[in-house]
Amino acid sequence: DLHSFPTRRSSDLLVNFFASCSNDAMIYIWDYYKKISVAGLRGHLDCILTLIKLNDGKLCSGSADSTIKIWDWKRQCCVLELKTNDQWIKSLYQLNDGTLLSGALESSIKLYQNNKCVKIFNGHTKAVRAFCQIDDNHFASGSFDKTIKIWDIYNYNCIHTICGHKDLILIIIKMKSGEIISCSNDHEIKLWISN
Repeated sequence: DLHSFPTRRSSDLLVNFFASCSNDAMIYIWDYYKKISVAGLRGHLDCILTLIKLNDGKLCSGSADSTIKIWDWKRQCCVLELKTNDQWIKSLYQLNDGTLLSGALESSIKLYQNNKCVKIFNGHTKAVRAFCQIDDNHFASGSFDKTIKIWDIYNYNCIHTICGHKDLILIIIKMKSGEIISCSNDHEIKLWISN
């Protein structure tokens, strides 16, 4: 996984960096223009499966070691570790209000507030690989079970299941116009319009 983000040096020149993670359990910070690694973040004990940038600029990683870690990449240190009972953390997503979602190999979705798991969403039958926020009250999840589910954030229930892909779902994105786009291992990209 790759994630790019801008930062500023003391010279106030805009410099672009991006982060990468892989099976070597490392996160590397790269200088886009110099094409070199400027930092390595070590702390996971197994392959890192997902990496996102949080609203406050920190990085958040999920691993096969059953942990979620939050990193201050500028100080090059882990500032928080969330231990889970999940075998593999396959996906992470931060909602607009700062709430963190995690998707696991075991098909569960966990919602974290103030660094604590406050709800588990059950409904998928295989690994949860993708998320997107629909609006302030709803989010969508895409799974290896070939479905997209729409969830009520506050009532904690699935309000709609979208079927149509023939293989596992890898990515879901909400367009500004409101439609959801999904990408699947069935080699199809689908556009979903709400009724």
